[in-house]
Amino acid sequence: KLILVTAIGSLSMGVNAAELDSDSATVSMSVGLYASLTGLDDFALSTSDVDGAAGAIYSGNDDFNLESNGQVRVTMSGGNLSNGSDSVATTYDLDTGAGMTFDTATDAVHNASHNVSASAVLGDISAQKSGAYSGDITITVSSI
Repeated sequence: KLILVTAIGSLSMGVNAAELDSDSATVSMSVGLYASLTGLDDFALSTSDVDGAAGAIYSGNDDFNLESNGQVRVTMSGGNLSNGSDSVATTYDLDTGAGMTFDTATDAVHNASHNVSASAVLGDISAQKSGAYSGDITITVSSI
């Protein structure tokens, strides 16, 4: 009986399983374009001229970070600083010289610090009343 069991065990170990069928598939996914702006804070303009004098130039800036997983366009909008019905002409700039719009590199991810700056110039002394002036800026990231 021991010889018969050993013989049957040897036969079953020698038999290979035959592959009857197989198939393959490609696994894929699509990652959507995404971007994030962080670190943009309120900032104040200050002057090295005489505060309130005609023609005094006020300026200031702030840094923010832009992170994206593809090429994006960054645009900024903003108006004059105002105090009630009085306003002061204000100009804005992204990354010192880029103007109000810039595009990130084609076919590349992006993770870098950028700068927004503002400048306001007073008119004649009586052209604007004294007091606190403010305005809003909006930085928008969009697909190209």
